[in-house]
Amino acid sequence: MRDKAMSDFKTSFNGFMKIYLHDDVPERLASRAIFTEDWLANQKRRQIMKRERKFKISLYIYDTDGDKRGHEVMVFKSKGGQKDLTKAIFEFGNKFVDELLESLDDFVPDLVNSYAVVRV
Repeated sequence: MRDKAMSDFKTSFNGFMKIYLHDDVPERLASRAIFTEDWLANQKRRQIMKRERKFKISLYIYDTDGDKRGHEVMVFKSKGGQKDLTKAIFEFGNKFVDELLESLDDFVPDLVNSYAVVRV
C-alpha cells in the first residue's frame, strides 16, 4: 500500500524515535522509548516536536509467540503537532491490530513488545 506521499517523504532530521504501543503512561513511555541521532538530545527533540510537521509512522506488531506479524507505514498528509502524532499512533495502531485480528486466526497481539518508529 505505497502511495505517492510515502515515496515522496524526505526526512528533515536524522534518526528516529521508537515507542512501545503498550506504554500509555507518560513516565513508562519515556523510560522505554529509544532515540537515535538527532532525537537523542532533549533540546533537539523539543525542537522536532515543537512545530507542526509531517511525520512518518512505521508500526511493528508482534504476536505473543515472538513472531513479527505485521508491518505497516503511514505518512501524515498534512502537518501536525505532538497531539496529532499521539492520536495518529493510537488510531493507526488500533486499526492495524484489528485488521490483523480479522485476517490471522491464531494471532494474539503482544503490545508490550510491539512498537512504532517515528521519523520526521
